[in-house]
Amino acid sequence: MHTKTEYLIWDKIVNSAKRRIDINDYGEKATKISSEILDKLILHIIVAFASGEEHSTISTNLHNELHHIGIDVNEDVIDKIVSDKHVIFSAEIYAAYLTFSMLEDGHTEQEVLGYVIDLLDTPKIH
Repeated sequence: MHTKTEYLIWDKIVNSAKRRIDINDYGEKATKISSEILDKLILHIIVAFASGEEHSTISTNLHNELHHIGIDVNEDVIDKIVSDKHVIFSAEIYAAYLTFSMLEDGHTEQEVLGYVIDLLDTPKIH
């Protein structure tokens, strides 16, 4: 079971990513997907890239997940959607990677949440 703080970390990452896309750009079917499913799909993409999965693997897994819940989308469409997300979601992917790393290193969830908020709300260029 996830803690409230862990939920806040992932919610922050997903909501940051959602600001970077316009769901209308992905066609009529995309606009009909519930916000809960959309959040899960975005989280899946981010976590998969943060975990080092290949683009083609992410596309195939998303296609299978959508098919499993009754959403019929051509795998080529999914592949096109995923194709630029490693760039568009780069800050969120890094935040997810940082989350995994920090938790594994023994940092508290509150520390991780602080770093994620700082990273996504006030990005710095060095």
